[in-house]
Amino acid sequence: MASWSILPTTADVGFLAEGENIAELFKISSQALLSIRYGFAPETPIPWKEGEQISFSISRSDRDDRDLVSWLEEVNWLSESESSMMRITDVSISDAQISSKAVRFEVDEAEPLIEIKAVTHHELEIGTRESEDGSITGLWARIILDV
Repeated sequence: MASWSILPTTADVGFLAEGENIAELFKISSQALLSIRYGFAPETPIPWKEGEQISFSISRSDRDDRDLVSWLEEVNWLSESESSMMRITDVSISDAQISSKAVRFEVDEAEPLIEIKAVTHHELEIGTRESEDGSITGLWARIILDV
């Protein structure tokens, strides 16, 4: 099951995201980043709305962790440049690129509380979750944001 939580850090803000596969991990990581930007706690439901349909993509590298940072930087820039929230509706990952579809909308009852300057490579890690029998049940990522 997809989820995210705040990580204790000595500076900046960190989060741990979990998803069943890499595409879901990207989606839940974007939800965490944008929730932190608007001051929503992990357990707070986001007031999703209809809005402008957008698409964006980034080129792939040879590492999923670097791709996650680059992709989250794009999500952050798109949200910040339009002062809007985004709901990622699709993430498609090929050998060459990561393509995404989203709905961008304004949150009437909330203003951004935290300026996220960058998604960092500091303590960046993607790992697998395993069941007791050793089978892989999902992925997790630790991400630190420069605020």
